[in-house]
Amino acid sequence: MEKRNAICMTCGRVSPWKDRPTFETLAVMFEGTTVKGAERAYRRAVEHLTELLVDDGILRCVWLKLKSKKTRKKKNAAAVYLYQADNDGEWGEIHFDFERGTAEIVRLADWDTMRTNIYAKMVIRYVMKCKDENLPKEILLGFER
Repeated sequence: MEKRNAICMTCGRVSPWKDRPTFETLAVMFEGTTVKGAERAYRRAVEHLTELLVDDGILRCVWLKLKSKKTRKKKNAAAVYLYQADNDGEWGEIHFDFERGTAEIVRLADWDTMRTNIYAKMVIRYVMKCKDENLPKEILLGFER
């Protein structure tokens, strides 16, 4: 994480963003690792750090898992996602209809409040932005309290 984010973990110095290494460079630096392997290791480290920050009450997070999706003419038409609030409790479910531009909360996750639906709204914002791209199969989204 230190190399990829261009931050010195000893002194806190931040290098210019353009100097941060690519995953290809990281794979060479940590011999025997492929580009995909370096990227997976980085993502696992970020997820672990996010979970620690959630446990300390500094961040909130939402686990998002793709349950199913439908495509029409090579475009995403609909999807169903499960989501979990702050790594705890029962999973909620949200149905997306990209052709109509709508999302329906079918079941709230534990810890998601009835009034604000803060976790469900975070999921809806994120997935609606991704609708024309490859939808993530599983992702951890962190956000401030």
